Amino acid sequence: MAFIDSIKKRAKQNKKTIVLPETADMRTLEAAHKILQEGIADIILVGDKQTIIKKADGLDLTGAKFVDPYDCDKLNDYVSILVELRKKKGVTPDQAREILKQANYFGTMLVKMGFADALLGGATYSTADTVRPALQLIKTKPGNNLVSSCFILVRPSATGDNE
Repeated sequence: MAFIDSIKKRAKQNKKTIVLPETADMRTLEAAHKILQEGIADIILVGDKQTIIKKADGLDLTGAKFVDPYDCDKLNDYVSILVELRKKKGVTPDQAREILKQANYFGTMLVKMGFADALLGGATYSTADTVRPALQLIKTKPGNNLVSSCFILVRPSATGDNE
């Protein structure tokens, strides 16, 4: 069994919910489509549902949940939580509201609140812009101060097989 196939098999056996905040990027939507079709994970797409569906241009996103930072009934709760988490930095409610309009922060808040198990980013956000919200909202486990990230690249080789 190929490495990526073993990862997919394990993911299907212990299905998680993944937030994808970079919904303006077609690669994110293609990934969401594939993940949903293969039953690898449940997906939350951050942004306006109609805009995302239009951008997806025929990709089947059936089963995905759409959450829009600009139209979220829990936004005031999230603002309060962010203000509390960042009070040492002097973050005001107005600043917190603006911060949470950014999909990477809003998606991370969904993980913080337990609506998702993880956030997957890096298609348009830099590593720093993906990790920073996690460090500010979720933080590291007490006693730990190191974080890491990784990516897996599967690409066709010169012979047409995947590497």
